[in-house]
Amino acid sequence: MPMYEYGCLSCNSRFDRLRRMDQSDAEVTCPACHSESVQRRLSVFASYTKGASSGALAEVAAPAEGGCGRGCPGCGCGTRD
Repeated sequence: MPMYEYGCLSCNSRFDRLRRMDQSDAEVTCPACHSESVQRRLSVFASYTKGASSGALAEVAAPAEGGCGRGCPGCGCGTRD
């Protein structure tokens, strides 16, 4: 089952849900404010790889233009190093 990232349009919180693909846009409630005004976000995924950086998570997809919002290095969102 894939993990989907959601954003609350009422309180601006972000949260993840493990859901079946056919339920990705089904009714979701914000865990912070219990609003049903929630939108699925586009997010970057990572993959475990054995290679030059053994044991590290390697970023597989490039962040969307304007930053992914998840704080990835170089994306410009500024929430992480």
